[in-house]
Amino acid sequence: MENRQRSIRKLLWRITAVLAILAVVSICFVSGTFARYVSNRSGSTVTDVAKWDIDFTDGTNADGTNAVENNFTVTVGKLSPSMAKFPTPENGAVENRKKSSGAVLVLKIENKGDVDATLTITPPEKNSLIFYGYAENGTDAAETAYEGWSTSTGTGFAMANGLVTQEPTLKEAQEVITMQFALTKSVTAADIGDGEWKSISDFSSTATTPVTVRLPAKAEGAPQGTTYYFYVRSKWTSRDQHYYDTYKGDLKTAAAMSDGLDTWLGENIAKLGGEFTFSVVQASEWPAEDNTP
Repeated sequence: MENRQRSIRKLLWRITAVLAILAVVSICFVSGTFARYVSNRSGSTVTDVAKWDIDFTDGTNADGTNAVENNFTVTVGKLSPSMAKFPTPENGAVENRKKSSGAVLVLKIENKGDVDATLTITPPEKNSLIFYGYAENGTDAAETAYEGWSTSTGTGFAMANGLVTQEPTLKEAQEVITMQFALTKSVTAADIGDGEWKSISDFSSTATTPVTVRLPAKAEGAPQGTTYYFYVRSKWTSRDQHYYDTYKGDLKTAAAMSDGLDTWLGENIAKLGGEFTFSVVQASEWPAEDNTP
């Protein structure tokens, strides 16, 4: 009996000891939750929007500060045919006499933003170039297109005894007088290579191939972004080769016809005009890769 009571007391002591230990452990957990160092801080997040800044500057202004408005008009300047004599044939061919006007800086196009851009320039189609005639008083250019072109299905422009007997066709005029443009990084026109000039006469009347270039974003810390310069000039190309071939190498007649056409255009056409369109769209994203989980 005494041994049994001693066993019971020993078991109760062990249970009490275990409970005491659990109590201490429990106190440690509770204590660790409510008695610790705590620092609090609030903050906000900000996302910068990538800057879109395409600058079109009127290149005709000396200071280059005025922004170009829609439907602007730039005068390229007057143009005349070459004063050179009819070219000397070489190996059955002649080189057409050519004369170009001075190049005019029409636009300075700069990407000053944070993302790349694609610039697309759509030039006028060949048949959309408008030839303007003179007013009745012979001094002022008319505001409507010249409509006196020959509708003959024959050779078009014709002369007899030094007099014009048939006016040229619109197509013949387009072969002689046209516009050229260049999109280049060259700051001055003198730096533009011959291969950079594109002629409107190269564009068909049914489909126009736009000129597209990429404008990289402004590099961080760079003073300015990618800049392109858009130049325009007019060009007069006499139809020497055409008339040399037409009159079977008769230099006198070929020269008379080519010079006669040039003279007729100078007497009847006041100016040539065409419309370019410019479009700039986003070409890259910021950030460059989407890291959204």
